[in-house]
Amino acid sequence: MKKVITYTEDQIAQIGALLNGIISTGVQSAKSIAVIAQILDSGTPGEIKEPEQPKKKGGEG
Repeated sequence: MKKVITYTEDQIAQIGALLNGIISTGVQSAKSIAVIAQILDSGTPGEIKEPEQPKKKGGEG
């Protein structure tokens, strides 16, 4: 199984807005980065089941 972390659409939109607003220096940038870190930490772990590969029969493949 593949491991994934899920986020809501609102969380991703907020991250995008914060990333677009970051400049190279300043306290506000540090605050935005801290909020992004909090959002990323709040993600929900999950798993994705991979589809089963069909078993090869004798003489195939």
